[in-house]
Amino acid sequence: MTDLPADVETRYRRLAAQRRWPRETEAAFRASVARYRALDQGSELRQYYEYVDHEGLVDEGARWLWEAVVVDHETVAIKQIEQDSSGAAHRYWWRNIEDDAGGLTDQALDLAEPGLTPVSRATFYALWESITDK
Repeated sequence: MTDLPADVETRYRRLAAQRRWPRETEAAFRASVARYRALDQGSELRQYYEYVDHEGLVDEGARWLWEAVVVDHETVAIKQIEQDSSGAAHRYWWRNIEDDAGGLTDQALDLAEPGLTPVSRATFYALWESITDK
């Protein structure tokens, strides 16, 4: 049994079936979803960051934006936007942790990473709210 909303439950059941996950993998995935959901619904102070690929390391002009909270002295992304150089964008959070295009990072953000810059909540949410989940 789960306490996930019906649309989220359906998405993750489909993903588990598509990827032929054993029960242990599906259980670990669901535990991860629960953790990110709790962080997202928590009251911790939010921080917002952006990285733009100016050097063509992955996709020149691509952007990644994160909403993050501090957990045990690490900056943990709870929402992520990936926007490729063509402008196509995907958003990841507990309701859609991963899909065939990508997924929410499971690594803490390294605030000393060159090119990672703080952005405003308004900047993050202007793009977040313009993306529709598929």
